[in-house]
Amino acid sequence: MKIVFLFILPLMVAVCVSDPVLDRTLTAPDGNITGLGYGEGYLWALDKTSETIYKLDPLTGAVENSWVCTQTGTKIPSGLTYLNGYLYICAGTAAGNYTYGYRYTSAGAYANSFDMDC
Repeated sequence: MKIVFLFILPLMVAVCVSDPVLDRTLTAPDGNITGLGYGEGYLWALDKTSETIYKLDPLTGAVENSWVCTQTGTKIPSGLTYLNGYLYICAGTAAGNYTYGYRYTSAGAYANSFDMDC
């Protein structure tokens, strides 16, 4: 076992000290992206100022679809994640109390909202 470790240790050190490589950069579709998720082969971005969700091609950054989150009302959307065909948006008050969640289908249809207060 010690021999295997001695062979693997230099490889682990080489990987840890190597320089990271930037693969690509994408231009944001809007000016205030505060949420970013990945699902169904797309990047999903949320702009909290325009309250818009963007479906982006991860290779080119092209906007495939977008829609406005009209259900948030006076709450400020700030986070986004993707899970099982749905986009979940976190929103809250200007004071920073993020206790509301909104669920949308990946096609942009509003599904429901829920309280995240624990």
